[in-house]
Amino acid sequence: MLGLALSVAACASQETRPELNSDRIRQTFGSYGVDVLANDENRRVSSLYSSAGSDKTTRTYAVVDFIEATKSKLGTEHALIEAGGSIGEVFRDAGWSIDKRHFFIGELFVPATYTEIGALMRVNLPEHLAADVYLFVVSKDDRSYNYATITEIHHPDYLSGADLKRIYGEILFDNSNRNSIADFIGPARD
Repeated sequence: MLGLALSVAACASQETRPELNSDRIRQTFGSYGVDVLANDENRRVSSLYSSAGSDKTTRTYAVVDFIEATKSKLGTEHALIEAGGSIGEVFRDAGWSIDKRHFFIGELFVPATYTEIGALMRVNLPEHLAADVYLFVVSKDDRSYNYATITEIHHPDYLSGADLKRIYGEILFDNSNRNSIADFIGPARD
């Protein structure tokens, strides 16, 4: 019984302060930064990178589709994110609990036409890269908000599809009927 109680406590603790992608990149590579590549009222595309000197390597290419109805309710945090803040860190630092409700975990074939991803990650495409898609939910003071749907494409030296499954476990809804990167993030950006 004590083991079950400790297990439940550990799960609750993990939900309120999960390891963020930024934490994992910093821990694995010794540095972390975010460059916003494109941003409008509906979508943000960013490079979550590690650096060695002035050389940056994208570890996660993130496409964030904001949920319109929620942005005004999270005005302070959303303004920081629009200004280039790291999404998970902004909410965690403001005392929000974070939950990622996965739709897809696996690997996607990334064709050579996605030159931006290849250049930022410093990898030769085509390549199969780990990817996850999830609903980013924040909670505080007995209120929860669906903030965004986030698609992350990961560098092969950072995370594999198997790593994602080990970290996040089973997904709530299998969206694997989408089998192309274009199904998740749209056509390649020039």
